[in-house]
Amino acid sequence: MIFVVLGTWQMPFTRPLIEIEEATRQGLLPQPIIVQSGSTTYESAQLKLVPFFGKEELELMYERAAIVICQAGIGSIMLGLRKQKTIITIARLAKYNEHIDDHQLEILDVFTKSGAVLGWHGEGDLPVVLSKVPGFRSAGYPFGQEKISSEILAYLEATIPDRRR
Repeated sequence: MIFVVLGTWQMPFTRPLIEIEEATRQGLLPQPIIVQSGSTTYESAQLKLVPFFGKEELELMYERAAIVICQAGIGSIMLGLRKQKTIITIARLAKYNEHIDDHQLEILDVFTKSGAVLGWHGEGDLPVVLSKVPGFRSAGYPFGQEKISSEILAYLEATIPDRRR
């Protein structure tokens, strides 16, 4: 099963669905393809769109997926990496009214350059990205080794008075 995660952002994100549907017609993606579509509406005979999944259902869909195709949102990517899935990631872009800015391009760039995910630009390049899947092995993410978060917490604890006293 292929699991597509468009996120929960209120702006539509049809651009990847058009390419995914075409890749399915060409036989490049096996079915079933289940899409967590959020606020995106799209009619398709090949894709099963479900607006939202609960937390447990979402995790189960990630676990069952052979490939996860997702927006370049941190939560979508990190859950896939935690589940050790092959992830193809595409950024929502402001120029297509998919987001208010292009911060997902930065996220896509970081995770692609680190070798954790396969980056997809959404400009007709999905067949090329899919051709890389068989040989791709994610570099993963060093979970549990986040040093910045512990340093920030230590700073906050040292500088902000405890208001519970």
